[in-house]
Amino acid sequence: MAIAPQEHPREDGPQSRPVLGGARVAQASLAECLPERVWALSDDEVRGAAEALGHVVTAAQSAMVAVLAEARRRGLSTSDGWSAMDWARSAAPLMPERTLRDLDAVAAVADELRLEGVLDAVAEGVRSGDQDVRPLPVVKAAQVVRFHTDVRSLADPTVLAEATATLIDGGRGADGLSERNLAAAVRYAADHLRSDRLVEDEAGVRRAMRSLVKGAGPLGMWRYTLLLDEEGAAIVDAAVDALAKPEPDAQTGEPDLRRPAARRADALIELVARAVSAPDGVPRQAKTSLVLTIGLDALVGRCRGAGLSPAGDLLTAGTVRRLACDAEVIPMVLGADGEILDQGQAIRLFNRAQIRHLWIRDRGCTFPGCSKPAAWTDAHHLIHWVDDGPTDLDNAALLCRAHHTVVHSHGYGGRLVASPTGPRVEWDLTTGSYQRRLGQWRRERAGPPSARGRPAGGAPSAGGP
Repeated sequence: MAIAPQEHPREDGPQSRPVLGGARVAQASLAECLPERVWALSDDEVRGAAEALGHVVTAAQSAMVAVLAEARRRGLSTSDGWSAMDWARSAAPLMPERTLRDLDAVAAVADELRLEGVLDAVAEGVRSGDQDVRPLPVVKAAQVVRFHTDVRSLADPTVLAEATATLIDGGRGADGLSERNLAAAVRYAADHLRSDRLVEDEAGVRRAMRSLVKGAGPLGMWRYTLLLDEEGAAIVDAAVDALAKPEPDAQTGEPDLRRPAARRADALIELVARAVSAPDGVPRQAKTSLVLTIGLDALVGRCRGAGLSPAGDLLTAGTVRRLACDAEVIPMVLGADGEILDQGQAIRLFNRAQIRHLWIRDRGCTFPGCSKPAAWTDAHHLIHWVDDGPTDLDNAALLCRAHHTVVHSHGYGGRLVASPTGPRVEWDLTTGSYQRRLGQWRRERAGPPSARGRPAGGAPSAGGP
């Protein structure tokens, strides 16, 4: 219902017309704030000005959501043949495009009961300066809205409502999750609302879309465009960042003046140069440290979960299990807020001597029909390390990166068998055969029932020390 001007006694005050009056007062006040004289402020006043303007921006965006939502209800854009975004762009032409899109995304769901929690949290932004208020910034609200819109047709309504409420609470206030961390939480929630198989399949699709394109650049240079999934990006980031730090000149001590982009390019070239210059017969096992955090229960498959890189990228539990085949594992106990309460010693899995032995024994990738050489392979636990598989040669097989992924994705099982030419790895290419092999291995390790039932002091069982 429209409010006539004469219905309000304070026509010239900020409450004379909803939103409009206050916006005009704020606009007029800012026009007279003398930014050219900000030098006259004390240090504390400079900070106070920054804080106050931050609250003004938050309040303005919160009010803008209400205005755009009302414009949608009245069909103000359709009367002129525009989209809602076109109308918003014409009304606020100086507002950044991304901000307008976020505002429009939130305004579009203003009347959806399932998302009223988002709108209520955004509406608190008009009082963002109050101590007891924890508003949800519009940019974070848009993340939650897009998540809800993308998965609501597939997700259980009750589970989706709980996930949405958790995301809203996590993003609220000055102490809420950052945009990047909220995006990781959104991705994690979306993965949890879908089956493990679907999540792993989508990770496989993204992995298959990796590309490296070479094209002409300026001044006779070449431009390489690299497209990576979250796993590939995490590996490249860990390797490049380790060599891309600024280094002062060793002789003069002068600072490193290279641009960050130049340092990263030099680091990538250094990595490639080291790889191609390694002599034959030297295992490439001294790998870059890639730090991933994942709960133990998720790692061993007792519950659903994902791994988190330092950059905030999520890796599926299956990807982390595959990387753990060939890694240095550091057990940690984390508190409720992620703080490290206890850190154990690093557990090195296959060492360089074992890898050298595998190169001689397996000669290359052991997957049937693959001819990739040993230098292109990883060491794989036939009984996975997370399932208590030992890190010894009888439980090891070389697999190239592609077939390492295939083995984990399809759950293929393998074992070491005797042959006329020596030990070789035999693979069962039946989907899920790993679980059968794991059950057989556990029964063999436990020994016969009579051995397991011996009283204390008897001879040890087949699986004893």
